[in-house]
Amino acid sequence: MGTGKSTLAKHISNNEQLSFVDLDSYIVKKENKSIPQIFSDSGESGFRKLETKYLEECINKYDVIATGGGIIESATALKLLASQQYVFWLDCDLNIIYDRIKNDSNRPNANNKSYSELNDLYLKRVSRYNEIAFTKLDSANPISILYEVVMNHINSD
Repeated sequence: MGTGKSTLAKHISNNEQLSFVDLDSYIVKKENKSIPQIFSDSGESGFRKLETKYLEECINKYDVIATGGGIIESATALKLLASQQYVFWLDCDLNIIYDRIKNDSNRPNANNKSYSELNDLYLKRVSRYNEIAFTKLDSANPISILYEVVMNHINSD
């Protein structure tokens, strides 16, 4: 959450002329509800089911997919991601993430949460990110550096 996944994914797709989808935006469009509305109506588990459903729909349709940070909460989504050739984990110092998302009302798992609560959420998820990520990137770096690292990994195969 707040690491720049959508920004980097869009940058890659634009520079490489690849199709791109931001999964959260896709969900909002398909459900005609905001993410906070979905959380309110169906809870986090309901949102995760939708997230997995739409990941399955998008995985063979788009070249580049930016997922939400909690996608790894679903075993099915985790398995789907693990089966892909490239999965990049954008990470950065929690202080940076906290500053980016602390007042973002569109992030139900972060809205009105303390630094400590967000740290607990991060620690809960970190091992799952390690399970599926092809490469971990420090998103505190400029987008041009991140783009170069991703493309070097892809082009070296």
